[in-house]
Amino acid sequence: MASDRRPGSVTLVSALTWIAAGLDLIVGALMIWFYYNPDDLSSSINADNLLWYGLTTLVMGVFTAAVAAGLAMGSQGARVLVIIVMVLRIAGAAYGLGRVGGEVAWQAAIEIVLALVVIGLLSTRRASAWFRGTRV
Repeated sequence: MASDRRPGSVTLVSALTWIAAGLDLIVGALMIWFYYNPDDLSSSINADNLLWYGLTTLVMGVFTAAVAAGLAMGSQGARVLVIIVMVLRIAGAAYGLGRVGGEVAWQAAIEIVLALVVIGLLSTRRASAWFRGTRV
């Protein structure tokens, strides 16, 4: 059980995790919309890759939202899952950059930076102590 006073970095990570989940849901839906409306795409995009990227992004958004709630309550399991999710988000963003291209470049870059910030903040000494239930 975590101590009563949650570190500000954990609060920030919780908010960033919710933001990441929301962005995933929006971007995933947008990518699927582009799949069904190919006239709005540039000619360099492979629509099949766009569909799979959109579906994967939606699934990651739902999963990220699920663990974000546990994170704010001090769950060590949620902390581990958020770190794993963020590593997967980096991999997914790299896939998006490599396979889908231009339309997701801005989203993928933000995704990578956000995931690295979340991992860094969850790995601080104070955050680790709070999740273990000890005081620093």
